[in-house]
Amino acid sequence: MTALVKKASLLLLLLGLIMGLSNCIMEDRTVELVFSDSTCVDFYESHTNATFYGDPVTVWYTDELNQILQDNDVSRDDIVAIKLVSASYGVTNFTQQHDWTISGSVTVERIDESEGPFPLITYTSQSVTGALNKTIPAQLDSAGVGLIDSAFVDFIHGGNPILEFQVVNSAVSPLPSQSYPIVFDWKACIWVDFVTKTDLEMPDPF
Repeated sequence: MTALVKKASLLLLLLGLIMGLSNCIMEDRTVELVFSDSTCVDFYESHTNATFYGDPVTVWYTDELNQILQDNDVSRDDIVAIKLVSASYGVTNFTQQHDWTISGSVTVERIDESEGPFPLITYTSQSVTGALNKTIPAQLDSAGVGLIDSAFVDFIHGGNPILEFQVVNSAVSPLPSQSYPIVFDWKACIWVDFVTKTDLEMPDPF
């Protein structure tokens, strides 16, 4: 079920309760609603060493957040809080003859405020073929979570955060080489909760 459908369903439930209590005294109240959405970044790997840095991916996060709000018919002024709640990764393309086992992290850096990079997602002894066309729950690092959550606070107050994500791989088994590099495509996603406020006419129980 999409976030917009969930939000609409909750509003209909609230309206149904209000209609059922139509004989009660009504008053205007501000209520909070929550919906979730995700942001994903794609990485393309081709390396001859076990320790490698992937190409950084820049996300103009203000544009991303504004699009999510627009898709859910919400304005920035309606936002009470935004929180990073989970992350995942998965391999999207892999055609080599044997598997690789990788360990490392995905870092996040705030470009507009020159903060970071900090580790965000950690993967340990991950089979590349085992992640092909899968969504693997990721272990989150508090440093990266803190950076993104602070970017959310700045966005709510009118800021324009820009984030850069990068793969920092620390181990590969078996070892890649010039004649046989490790090659695969993958993506990492973060899931975010948006807490919004809206005014509704509600029954007064007293």
